[in-house]
Amino acid sequence: MPLDPSTTLCGRYVVRHLHKLGSAGAVYLAQDNLMGVRVAVKENLLSGLEHERQFHREASILASLRHPNLPRVTDFFVLEAQRQYFVMDFVEGPTFTEWTADHSPSPDELVSILGGVFQALTYLHSRTPPVVHRDIEPSNIILTRDLVPILVDFGSAERTTLVTSGNVLVGPGTDARGDQYSLAATIYALLTGVPPPDSIHRLTSGAQIPSLRLVRHDVSPQIEEALFRALSLKPNDRYSDIDAFRRALRGEF
Repeated sequence: MPLDPSTTLCGRYVVRHLHKLGSAGAVYLAQDNLMGVRVAVKENLLSGLEHERQFHREASILASLRHPNLPRVTDFFVLEAQRQYFVMDFVEGPTFTEWTADHSPSPDELVSILGGVFQALTYLHSRTPPVVHRDIEPSNIILTRDLVPILVDFGSAERTTLVTSGNVLVGPGTDARGDQYSLAATIYALLTGVPPPDSIHRLTSGAQIPSLRLVRHDVSPQIEEALFRALSLKPNDRYSDIDAFRRALRGEF
């Protein structure tokens, strides 16, 4: 059951209301009475050792990061019945899905606004070890009133031990170019209103991704070409890193 409004956690965080409810967790808007600021409190709703480890891993990863396009975790605690919580910056604003539905940005404007997400991913992938988000989608990007994109929901994120040499995988782990594929699919969906066929369906059925320019005549050849390369089924056929993908979208060669 979601926490009641006015519930106080750790004698410090006063719940105002439920902000978002998912199958695995709940996010509340709360007041930090110690610091006098609004915060988001995330609650783990799943029991079991593996779910608890995953929730702690999400909090640990976010607590180690400092970037203007990522939320910041400031506290973690466990209360009665082993309920887990962590506290992070409260990001107010619509998801990218909601914002594009109301504003219909041009392709170039969309790519420009998403610049902060590219920067955040470059930062994540440059950590030691690299951090891979693994769940980039329009609903996991929030826009502030100043149109600053914030990448949220690190429930699937991993620190990877992957080692790469150029475009060749030479070690185990999760390839950061999976984030490149997911971001390309996100941009495709935001431009067309329909996500591209997922990779498993493409592999098993041979399904092709419909041309962007048949749906959006204002999409430039360079944007379509960059997106289709980033959506390659083989990681080695994608761009070497997320910044190379960004530069290709913007025609910066």
